[in-house]
Amino acid sequence: MTKSSESQLIEKLRHYIAPNYSNSTTSIWHRLPITRRSAVFILLFLGNMGELRVLLTKRSSKLRNFPGHVALPGGKADDGLESEWMVSRREMHEEIGLSSSDENLAKLGISIEHICLMPSYLSRTFSCVKPCVGFLKFQNEDNIESTIASKLNLVLNPGESSSIFSCPLKDFLYPTIDEESFEALERVSYKIKWGGIPWDLRSYTFLQNNSNDVDWLRDIKDLSASEEEEELGEILDKQDKGRVTPPNAKPMKSRSIPKSQSKKKQNLQSWGRLGSRKDDETNEKIYDVWGLTANILHDLSELIYTKDSSKITRQIGEEEMIYSLFEFGKLMQKKERSDDEVKLIHSSNLGEDGKEFGFNDLLPREEFNRLKNLYKL
Repeated sequence: MTKSSESQLIEKLRHYIAPNYSNSTTSIWHRLPITRRSAVFILLFLGNMGELRVLLTKRSSKLRNFPGHVALPGGKADDGLESEWMVSRREMHEEIGLSSSDENLAKLGISIEHICLMPSYLSRTFSCVKPCVGFLKFQNEDNIESTIASKLNLVLNPGESSSIFSCPLKDFLYPTIDEESFEALERVSYKIKWGGIPWDLRSYTFLQNNSNDVDWLRDIKDLSASEEEEELGEILDKQDKGRVTPPNAKPMKSRSIPKSQSKKKQNLQSWGRLGSRKDDETNEKIYDVWGLTANILHDLSELIYTKDSSKITRQIGEEEMIYSLFEFGKLMQKKERSDDEVKLIHSSNLGEDGKEFGFNDLLPREEFNRLKNLYKL
């Protein structure tokens, strides 16, 4: 693997145009109330071996929403004048201290190229999430560590993030391609249903103490919760995960873990609410990248590493679904969540058979069937 070969893959993304709902010229993101608009920044850079890596954070355990989850830097829009890029850059600055000013970064010999936008994604809490893909570049490629250590001064905001790390982007390509991972300990992918609509549920785990990570991230002070808080988080996890994925949920489709990986994850409730937990066999601390973050990174890796991404037939993102819920289901139209949204947040993977409240209870049958077929691949 060389720096030139991996960096050349970025060129594919420069020409990528995210499809909007119903071939619209704008994303559904811009039609929603401001409080429903969220954006995350996918910061890519080259690792020590020339591999493309992605920067991730572990959210503070004190946050109200998704405490302790591994996530991409990002958050909600402040006002209607903020673009997706502005939201994601501002939030990244607030969370890890990476300046949102291109001018300030240029003075340090650092730049962040805005590569492309991805389609919008639907969070389980009914926010519309827009991923913004950027590439971190250094003027002095021969002395990156010195540049970062002396000038960038990344600092975690204790109210937002407790730790920061990176992973090889290609590890998230599973299950599209079942190759040996670079650093992932375990990779699992299930097809379930949420409210009667097919849904991907994925998990990728990585060592916390990772010698392959770049030094300028490993040296940042970790603000992770104490062991007592982590134990509390594990208790909360079982309750929270029970709502998201009920104990009786059976995957529509599962993919076995590659032979190079030692375990197979069966109990979906064991996936950590706190992104930081311990490996069952080695007892080493690990990060669990799962849920929406895992799905976004899987889709991005597929766009980058698939030889001809124009031949990807499955639906990337949930632009169509969000539009349908907004237009026909009358969801996501107000600042506060509706009663129907709250029901769906806590609904199981059933829904279509009438035992659980599902999207079929809100959408015209023809539209519900269209979405079901659209996302079944």
